[in-house]
Amino acid sequence: MAIQYSMKIVFTGGGTAGHVTPNIALINLLEGEKHYVGTDGMEKQLILPLVKNGKVKEFHTFKASKFVRKFTLSNLLLPYRLLKSIAQCRKILKNIAPDVVFGKGGYVGLPVIIAARLLKIPSIIHESDGTMGLANKIAIPFCSKVLSTFPCHRKADVCGAIIRPQLYKGDRQKGLSQMGLNGKKPVILFTGGSLGAAALNQLAVETALLLHDKFDIFVLSGKNKSADSPYIHQEQFVNNIEDIFAATSVAVTRGGSNTLCELTALNIPFVVLPLEKCSRGEQKVNAEYFRSRNCGTTLSENCTPEQLARAVTQVYENRRNYIASQKQMHIDGTAEVLNRITEPAKRRH
Repeated sequence: MAIQYSMKIVFTGGGTAGHVTPNIALINLLEGEKHYVGTDGMEKQLILPLVKNGKVKEFHTFKASKFVRKFTLSNLLLPYRLLKSIAQCRKILKNIAPDVVFGKGGYVGLPVIIAARLLKIPSIIHESDGTMGLANKIAIPFCSKVLSTFPCHRKADVCGAIIRPQLYKGDRQKGLSQMGLNGKKPVILFTGGSLGAAALNQLAVETALLLHDKFDIFVLSGKNKSADSPYIHQEQFVNNIEDIFAATSVAVTRGGSNTLCELTALNIPFVVLPLEKCSRGEQKVNAEYFRSRNCGTTLSENCTPEQLARAVTQVYENRRNYIASQKQMHIDGTAEVLNRITEPAKRRH
């Protein structure tokens, strides 16, 4: 699936892993000279291994300030800090002279997109959630193209989700071995990401008391977190999530778009417990989108263990119907996004 085309591209986006991992999928699929522009935050941790293995030529660092969605004194300085960030990014982009800039959102990407516009470099952004993020909203006037997974803005072209190709290559037996399971029972996967993981871990512990007779339960607990129960197998993090997915019968998760799209693409039915106090309510919007299309079901993040146990059982017993609906979604838009990225480069050569 790799795109064989000589081009120079800058990727940007960060603040959370959700703004970086789709970029990593594209980096692994695109040939050419690839650079990443970001801060010393999460994106640097995730991209530096790609620099070491030659997938990315260089990680360029600048300073960016996050907008806080309430009145603070620091927000009064934001325009000045943004201008300073744009100036830094303009200098970086001028030295690289890329064919195109691709951003996945977050406050990290905004200065890079604006700087690209000042240098007349084509830029593209992609929104993963069912509602447009603030940074992407501000970036729209500066972009050549706006892409999205779902219908979320009148100027966005719906292309689908960016899915890592390796997710389709999972090995069930390797997944069971990683989880310490024998495969005799269907597997429930609890995965909560970084936000709200502790509460989901505790709910998993309480729900396991009701489900362990019929299901094996595996929890991805998150960094420095745990779900302590004799009925639960757990890891804080795994490098072979594709194998874990291949062995999973039902997932219990938050409402992050990337996870819901991956589960749908892999035909894994799910129960979603969206965080209700996230930045703009995007997790509830994401969860409702998939629930309304019969890919899974949704409960309140404050649901009881009894409610969750019933929902998991119902989803498992009706899994064939959910899987049939998931197959109708055609959620994977990776190839289309790749084509949109290479178009500006082709025109410039």
